[in-house]
Amino acid sequence: MNAGNISLWLALLIQFGLGLAVYRANSRNRANQSFLVLSFFISLWLLAVQSAFGATEPAKAELWIRNAWASGVLMVNGFNLLRLGILCRASGWKEIAKHYVWFGLPSLIGIAACYTPWFLRGAEIRRESGHDVIPLPIYGPVFPVFSTLLAGAVVILIVLYVRDLRRTAGVQKVEFQFVVAGGITLAILIAPTQFVDRAVAMQFAPFRIVVFSLIIAYGIATRKIMDVGFFFRRVTSYAVLTAYLLVLYALVWWLVSTASKPIFPTESRTAGHLAAALVVAFAMAPARGISQRFANRLFIGSRRIDFQSTMSQAAGILKSVTTLQDLLDRFATTIGEAVGTDRVFILLPEKEAYAQRYPAVSSEVDGTELRLSRNDAMISYLQTNQEVLVLDELHRIRKTPELEEAAEEMWRLKTAVALGIFSRQNLAGVMLLGPRLKGRIYGAVEQNALQVLCGQLAVAIDNAQLFTEVENARIYNETLLENLTTGVIAAGADQRVTVFNNEAGQITGLNPRDLIEESLDRLPKGLCEILCETLRTGDRQENGELVLPLGDHNAVVRASSSIFHGQQGEMLGALVVLTDITALKRLELQIRRSDRLASLGTLSAGMAHEIKNPLVSIKTFAQLLPERYQDSDFRDTFSNLIGHEIDRIDSLVNQLLRFARPAKPVLAPMHVHDVLEKSLQLVGHRLYQKEIKLTRSWQADVDTIRADADQLEQVFLNFFLNAMDAMKRGGELSVGTEIHAGSEWVTAISGTNGDSHEILRVSIRDDGEGIRKEDIPHVFDPFFTTKDYGTGLGLSVVHGIIQEHGGQIEVESELKKGTAFHILLPLVRFAQEVVAA
Repeated sequence: MNAGNISLWLALLIQFGLGLAVYRANSRNRANQSFLVLSFFISLWLLAVQSAFGATEPAKAELWIRNAWASGVLMVNGFNLLRLGILCRASGWKEIAKHYVWFGLPSLIGIAACYTPWFLRGAEIRRESGHDVIPLPIYGPVFPVFSTLLAGAVVILIVLYVRDLRRTAGVQKVEFQFVVAGGITLAILIAPTQFVDRAVAMQFAPFRIVVFSLIIAYGIATRKIMDVGFFFRRVTSYAVLTAYLLVLYALVWWLVSTASKPIFPTESRTAGHLAAALVVAFAMAPARGISQRFANRLFIGSRRIDFQSTMSQAAGILKSVTTLQDLLDRFATTIGEAVGTDRVFILLPEKEAYAQRYPAVSSEVDGTELRLSRNDAMISYLQTNQEVLVLDELHRIRKTPELEEAAEEMWRLKTAVALGIFSRQNLAGVMLLGPRLKGRIYGAVEQNALQVLCGQLAVAIDNAQLFTEVENARIYNETLLENLTTGVIAAGADQRVTVFNNEAGQITGLNPRDLIEESLDRLPKGLCEILCETLRTGDRQENGELVLPLGDHNAVVRASSSIFHGQQGEMLGALVVLTDITALKRLELQIRRSDRLASLGTLSAGMAHEIKNPLVSIKTFAQLLPERYQDSDFRDTFSNLIGHEIDRIDSLVNQLLRFARPAKPVLAPMHVHDVLEKSLQLVGHRLYQKEIKLTRSWQADVDTIRADADQLEQVFLNFFLNAMDAMKRGGELSVGTEIHAGSEWVTAISGTNGDSHEILRVSIRDDGEGIRKEDIPHVFDPFFTTKDYGTGLGLSVVHGIIQEHGGQIEVESELKKGTAFHILLPLVRFAQEVVAA
């Protein structure tokens, strides 16, 4: 078997295998099926040619020549069938047969004519010098007519391909372009054979057909199809690169071999190969760039996406992030101009679907917005596979039910491409593009560029949404601050004002606009000191009262300050919240005046009652004295009665003086537990007599305060005696202490005598009769008592003493269950040891 036979058999196997491979790529596609038929006809032609050149007898040569011409007619019909398969992709074979009849029937006549004596009379076997045998056909009279008709059929077929190429668009247009490109390539490969020996040309003839079929197969079977211009640009680039490197390799090998032969006679060729390989390796990268630039200039008219320019525009949009809608408008315009389409849709996720955000939808103008459910086949495929969906490509592959549904959805939406916009592996949006203008396809280059742009768009969407959230938060905070009924002032770590709302301006009488970014020194002294101290120490200040001078009057405000930190824990600044309590203070003063008047009335009534009783006795005895003066018993009784009643009036006056003008306490550091123990010792005997159980609970680990020990002892004794009076016989008296720093205790004290923020609570609880609910508000009123004896001034005096110590008394009581008095005093922690009282 000679070299020609080997090349024929090899080309035959490649051709038939190529047809099967294209068919298996998508067996339901009419173009793939038609290419299989064409490959079969080409294989028959190659087989006939191979057999004709291998025949050693004239009769066999004649038969295979007839078969070669008949299969040639079939090849022409195969090309027409391929054309119809591309055009009628969705049609059945019956529909295709209707268009094929006018071309197929004459072809059958031509095939039949190939087997008549009028077409071929016989064949001769000749041996040319230095070559194998070559069969020479002896044609009959019908051959000129046959060849003319066959040439005419080829011309008609070329015209039909050119016409369809102009009429079609998208992938159909590209497939026609690849068929035409294959024909042009075949013609280019055939041209040089006219200048070489026929036998040599025949050895390479089958491979020209294979190259032709490979180009067509690529245009039909591959999913990620390239534009024809880009395909030839790449082929040309690699061809130029290969030719350059081969010439370079040969030149370097020859130079090195020639130069080293005198030195290394036996190793000169090896040295030449090594040197040539090194030179080619280093020249590969620059040579590739040169070949690509050469190919780009050669095919300068081919339309392709300007990737660099588009990326530059996208980067510019990223740098100027504004609102989300503005971003989508600018990005969609950029992408539409880059790929050459006038239909761009961008859908962003909502709760149950992806809704159209570009073009912006107005219900009054644009109508219904485009919405795709999260369960939609197209959305599911993009989320799962993260690949580009191209409608033309879906027609070229074996479709799963999901892809079939996705293709129908894209066709319904008139969409050529669907891309996922992914952010951190999540489908953050969907971009839908319509067909490209002038019938171009979305090739592999455009798809890759679009994926990169969608990645940029995902980042831009995140930034735009973040920008929108920040803007909304700013507007929300500004609206909130401006409508607060409390003043808010904030300052940064540099002690400059950053926030000063309208209410703060109303309270301080300052203009908020004049203070922003100004130093804290511009604020009133009290506010400046609070903010500076908070920034310096980082400590919170709560419910401090300040008096702010405002021209002809003063404003009383309650101020609380705190610091705020950043995400990393660094201090960002401090703020102070102001509440104007001027009106509250005025109301409080009025209430105190009213309470004093009410107390004065109660006091007057009580005094009249308490003084009138002894005066009545004295008056009665004074009136009877002239009549019964001589009665010694009467005089003794009268003198004892007068002394007793005068003492009673004197005691009452002293109590009234202590109530009206209580002695100022002499405050000194002391331990409350010591005073409690001393007071309990004084009532210990009476507790024993009344069989009352005493329970102590000193939970406060620190019990130091500033107080007057004598006055505090008087307070505790009064509460202990009242508790014992409330219990007839038996019962339990519980006395306990505890510390608390909660706001519910701290804020209860209107003023303190130190800088303490902690409270020492002394609780005195009995299980006596209790106090009626309606009487609890009056227990500290003068002359109010529920006992059958006493003046009702004890608790009033006690209440005044505790107020003088900066404390407060709270009452809890329930009938038949008992009463608890809670004495709240400001705790003070002293650096030095406090001497026991």
